[in-house]
Amino acid sequence: MKLNLKDLNPGTWFKFDEEDPESGSICLRVLNMEKLAEIRDKTVETKVDFHGSNRFESQKHNTGLRDSIIWDYCIVDWKGLVDDDENETPIPCNTEMKLKIMNKHVGFAAFVNSCMEKLNELNDTHAEYLEKNLSSTPEPD
Repeated sequence: MKLNLKDLNPGTWFKFDEEDPESGSICLRVLNMEKLAEIRDKTVETKVDFHGSNRFESQKHNTGLRDSIIWDYCIVDWKGLVDDDENETPIPCNTEMKLKIMNKHVGFAAFVNSCMEKLNELNDTHAEYLEKNLSSTPEPD
């Protein structure tokens, strides 16, 4: 099995319209365990209180920061995404625009979520394939 150690979680490109290759595309990647742990560390504050001998734990979640980290990481790049103004100005792929579009444009967010589901299914299929092939490989003497 070959692994690209320079990019262990590469993005996958999805076309906005499969029938129109000029419509543009978006590059997405799934969250890996390392990124999930980082998000939890940065966005969840745990507070412990004692009432007598009873210990109570509560958590405060910073959902805005969580969303910012998730979408900035998962949306790697896009091509052909333009403003519907008279000049069709290209929309920059930066954190601010990723959040604005994901939070306010229902159609775009639905498309991204659909692509993320497909990407997760592809990863599951690939993992099953690897597991099957690794378990059927004869052990060295």
